[in-house]
Amino acid sequence: MRHRRAPTSLVYLVSATLVGCASPLENRDSDLLLMQHVEQAIARELDSLPDDQRRLEPTQPAPQIEEALADRLDELAALGPRLPFDRPQLDLGRDLTGAEQSDVTLSLQGAVTTAVRNNLAIQFARLQPAINEADVIAAQAVFDALFVSNVDLTRTDEPTTVPILRGIRLGTPFSASERFRFETGVRKRFTSGAEASISTDLTRFRNLSPGIALSPDPAYTGAIRLGFTQPLLRGFGSKVNTSTIRLAQNAEQRAIHELRTELLQLVVDVESAYWDLVLAWQNLAIQQWLLEVGVEVRDVLARRRDFDVTPAEESDAVARVEQRKANVIKARRAIRRASDVLKVLVNDAQLTVGSEALLLPVDRMVQTPIRYNLRETIITAVGNRPEIPLAALGINDAEIRQHLADNARLPLLNLSAQMAYFGLDQEPGDAYDNLFEGNFIDYILGFAFELPLGNRAAEAAYRKARLQRSAAMIGYRQAVQNVVVQVKSSLRDVITNYELIQATRSFRVAQAENLRTFLVQEDLRGLTPERLNLKFQRQETLAVAQREEVRSLVQYSKSVAALYRAMGVSLAMNHIELEIADDGSPGGFDHAPPG
Repeated sequence: MRHRRAPTSLVYLVSATLVGCASPLENRDSDLLLMQHVEQAIARELDSLPDDQRRLEPTQPAPQIEEALADRLDELAALGPRLPFDRPQLDLGRDLTGAEQSDVTLSLQGAVTTAVRNNLAIQFARLQPAINEADVIAAQAVFDALFVSNVDLTRTDEPTTVPILRGIRLGTPFSASERFRFETGVRKRFTSGAEASISTDLTRFRNLSPGIALSPDPAYTGAIRLGFTQPLLRGFGSKVNTSTIRLAQNAEQRAIHELRTELLQLVVDVESAYWDLVLAWQNLAIQQWLLEVGVEVRDVLARRRDFDVTPAEESDAVARVEQRKANVIKARRAIRRASDVLKVLVNDAQLTVGSEALLLPVDRMVQTPIRYNLRETIITAVGNRPEIPLAALGINDAEIRQHLADNARLPLLNLSAQMAYFGLDQEPGDAYDNLFEGNFIDYILGFAFELPLGNRAAEAAYRKARLQRSAAMIGYRQAVQNVVVQVKSSLRDVITNYELIQATRSFRVAQAENLRTFLVQEDLRGLTPERLNLKFQRQETLAVAQREEVRSLVQYSKSVAALYRAMGVSLAMNHIELEIADDGSPGGFDHAPPG
């Protein structure tokens, strides 16, 4: 089998998405490896697909029965319930407040647009990028300069031992002094791991011990101190010290992609709920028609009670009518349930869940066949599904943590250096003047070394990080596979449901012809109780066929929405653009004009 590489444009698109999410501090070699992994994972899935650019359309079975009955299709359509339904003719009963049931019209585009803006789950998800942006700023703030200042006052009054030399006391039996110290300076960390500080302090010392004199008294000591520490092995380098920033930036990008994931799912949920509501309304129209024609048959049997109808036959007709009444009640309940489900998703302030007004859909089911190319469909899905960059961010996180764990295996070797200038005098200004003469300088240079014997904890952490990176790589390939499987499954659903439209339509036409034939024979042969019972059956089979046709249309519309979700283009198909503000605010949703 000839190996086919993924199209360069697709690799560039996915790679640009992944690299665009990364920090400028990201390692270029790591990005290159990730891009290569992207290309290999995509090419692997596209390898067996032909490069054929033709677009296909789903087909339907030949409408043989409709062609045979073409001259009376309008007559057959009039035998059953009127679809699309006529709202004023539907009896919805009363709502929970006891009032006549009211309704509010809603289009599919209006439902999607309102849900995207108002859905509570989306409002919650929109906050997460801003929350993660704050985490990024907090991680970056570690390298901000830090102003420090300390003030302390120490007063001592302690007994002390006194040395005696040949019977002569040398000193005083107690020590008393007062010490005031003020220190201020700046400390800063650097991405290399180094930390530098510069500070100045002024100390005032006054002797309070009797019998002892000091010069000068009080004494002011001024100092300027410079400090520097730098890890040379463990903790060295910008990749190690900026890892928290890069992980936080990845978390921010992850929140954005997760928001897109929730938006895509919300759109398909709204469309599915909308079509379920359409099906519920259509079903009520069918059930109400079935009840109306059933009542007519029952009344005919009742009028013939004393002629040729037995009590058992009449009771059977009454039972069927009551059953149809129950089905009408259930259909009303289904409309209310479907309406509430859609209200929760839409979350319109003008039509809350607590409102008893029913949502009345105004759009009809899709019947137009889609045109598709399997290879292009998969490529579109891989380039648009947020699960792909999410999996890539998982790889990037694992690489960062692996580098941290690798660095943690090194011994601790830190260089520290300090230098201090001192000045002493009876006045603060004079003390600082002496300080700048540079006569008194302290130097400290040191190294600190540490190595755990065996280093088992660090080695285990590194092995764990490597395994996690391997798992992330597998997870990326699995994400690509899942996208491909979902696209193919959704596409098969679209094709199957499109075929079912014609099959169920032919089924409905055939059942309508059965009922029409029965009615013609009824006019010729007259009615008997047996034939009236058969009339019940023909009505019910036609209603079943009508429901199946409506259901197939609904399922086709829902499968098209699911296909767009699998391809990751639901937002674009509904002219919705997600914008994330540069300042880390949640952003908003723009609705472009249809085009």
